[in-house]
Amino acid sequence: MKKTPSEGSWSLRIGERYPWLREGLAPQLGIAALVWLLIVAIFAVTLFAHRVDLSANDLAPRTIVAPYGVVDWSATAKARQDAMQRVGNFYSTNPKILSQQKQKAINGYAYISALSEDTAAPLSEREAALASAIPIGLPKSVWGTVLALTPAELAQLQQDTLVTLSSAMGSGAGVRDSAVGVQEAKIFVAGLTQQESTDPSLRLFLTTYTQSLVVPNTFLNQQEIRTRRQQAASQVPFVKILKGEPVVQAGQVVTPGDITVLKQLGLLDQGFAVGPILGSMIFVTAMVALVGGYFWYLRRKLLGSWRVAAMAGLIMVLGVAAADTLSGVPGLSYLVVPTAAIMVTALVDSGLGLVIAGILALAISVLTGADLNVALVSFFGGIAGVFGTSRLSQRYDILRAGLLVGIVNLLALLGLDVMEGAGLLQTQVWQYLIWALVDGVFASILAMGSIPLLEGPFGVITAMKLIELSNPNQPLLRKLLVEAPGTYHHSIMVGNLAEAGTEAVGGNSLLARVGAYYHDIGKSKRPYFFVDNQFGAENPHDRLAPTLSSIIISSHVRDGIELAREYRVPEPIVSFIREHHGTTLIRFFYQKALDQDNGDGVEEADFRYDGPRPQSKETAIVMLADASEATVRTLKNPTPQAIEQVVRRLIKERLEDGQLDESNLTLKELDIIARTFTRVLTGVFHQRIEYPDRVLKEMERSRGNGNRGGKPPRLVRRMGGDGPRGGSGGSH
Repeated sequence: MKKTPSEGSWSLRIGERYPWLREGLAPQLGIAALVWLLIVAIFAVTLFAHRVDLSANDLAPRTIVAPYGVVDWSATAKARQDAMQRVGNFYSTNPKILSQQKQKAINGYAYISALSEDTAAPLSEREAALASAIPIGLPKSVWGTVLALTPAELAQLQQDTLVTLSSAMGSGAGVRDSAVGVQEAKIFVAGLTQQESTDPSLRLFLTTYTQSLVVPNTFLNQQEIRTRRQQAASQVPFVKILKGEPVVQAGQVVTPGDITVLKQLGLLDQGFAVGPILGSMIFVTAMVALVGGYFWYLRRKLLGSWRVAAMAGLIMVLGVAAADTLSGVPGLSYLVVPTAAIMVTALVDSGLGLVIAGILALAISVLTGADLNVALVSFFGGIAGVFGTSRLSQRYDILRAGLLVGIVNLLALLGLDVMEGAGLLQTQVWQYLIWALVDGVFASILAMGSIPLLEGPFGVITAMKLIELSNPNQPLLRKLLVEAPGTYHHSIMVGNLAEAGTEAVGGNSLLARVGAYYHDIGKSKRPYFFVDNQFGAENPHDRLAPTLSSIIISSHVRDGIELAREYRVPEPIVSFIREHHGTTLIRFFYQKALDQDNGDGVEEADFRYDGPRPQSKETAIVMLADASEATVRTLKNPTPQAIEQVVRRLIKERLEDGQLDESNLTLKELDIIARTFTRVLTGVFHQRIEYPDRVLKEMERSRGNGNRGGKPPRLVRRMGGDGPRGGSGGSH
């Protein structure tokens, strides 16, 4: 039964819904799945392999060290409790109580004074009234003595009571709210009143009455005690178990506090748990998704290369595995992330280097138990590695990047230590700081040794590899120099021109220069069929049919690709060989074929290069530089105006022919390239000054006499009016 158009194929429907499946991303998806699986396995093994089965009061089977720093909350709580217990009781005095007791004494003496003045009442009644009103247990005879006092004597007695009461309750800490405190105050009162009167009855009254007025006026201040204890506890620093420090020693009895620490570190075996595995799967999914998102949204072109995906995945897996392996070596904690960042930046690009640095720093933080210090310092070091490697001109630049990483590591770790209050005089602190510095240098050395191992298998090309390829002693460049010297010189000129143009528009100028060196390497196979290497000799194309000449000319692209494969030239350089002519028309022989046509017709496609058109800015600029240099060299009068006219005409022709459609060059960039080419070519092909005959003869005579200064220059200046003005010297 025939399907209706609306039904369609399931693969087509899926392809329409998910266009990325049609973009040949199956290998990249497979690589991502494999990377995900490997990193999840590393996380799961790490989380379970380090656990021990222990209970309180067991003997530790081995010495267990902390894989990362952690706060010992049990020990911290005990230290804080001890600090709180060392805070003594705090008492506060209530001044109102003393005032109240003084007023009570004044009221008592007023009552005594009133009874003393009431002589109409019998003495016995008045004594009984005082004994009832002031029940302090005095005999009636003492009350009779008090009632017999004159107003002045009674006033003096009142003053003695008030002064003694103030001394007992108002000085020092007052009278504390305890039996001991009150007893001490009464003894103090007795000591003072013994000196106030010589009459035993009055002394007994003064002592007993004043003691009866003594009450507690100093009490425990519970709120202040709590505040002071909280302050004392807050000043106790966290008890930390540092990375690499033993939690329990072999043979030691395990305490409940040790069990708590082992749980915090994730080292206590509590049976199989799904949480760590599920959490690892979710976390690693986020890691891989972030890398994929970077490729998809910011570097879509790189996403099309499975080699780049495989290389990035390999560095991620090795980075996580290395972080797990080195987690037990505290001094190498800051090595992995900068190494990976430097490698990714050198092999792919700086943006991916930053992403990998961030992801690996987070992964290390999880593997080391969320040790944020290690994660932060590693990430800062990774950023420094990216910055230091983003513009490489030679291999030793990586060492300078490593030194930058070390300095950033040291500063970041030092800042964290200061913020956390670490003792900077401790030897261990400075050991970590020195290792942080050394790790940066180690990272650059490790990256320098590892990068060449990935360049070949993954077909990538780094700045260092480009520098090596630009060496004139490279076998293929040496072959071009010996067998096709004219082409070699042309390639060097094109390289200089392409480098300037690419740099002006923000492209990879080093890649453009090296690609230009190799773009015409195929001409070394049949050098004399190209005008670069004929040097005035007979042109063999004069005896050939235009069609055959076109085949020979276009074959230098295929020959160049074959030679590049034979000499193992990296693929990015092969792209320059393949694309530097695009699908342009070999116009000279096409026109010649049209002139010789006898009616059979001429197919334009037979006179075009195989292509493809330039796929990048760099290959497009080499195409324009190649045509510009070759054409300007033929000008009889290469003035700046003539050079600019040629350059802009060639760019316009390539643009109208569609050769630049796939290169991502904008019209603004093409204008910048035209101006840059004009400036460089004007400096190369400018007109030289012709000296007058008299000057030339004088210079020749001066050279014959061995005189290279003095008179001839003065003579030239005197005779300058006979020749062109505005320039001097044969170096032009």
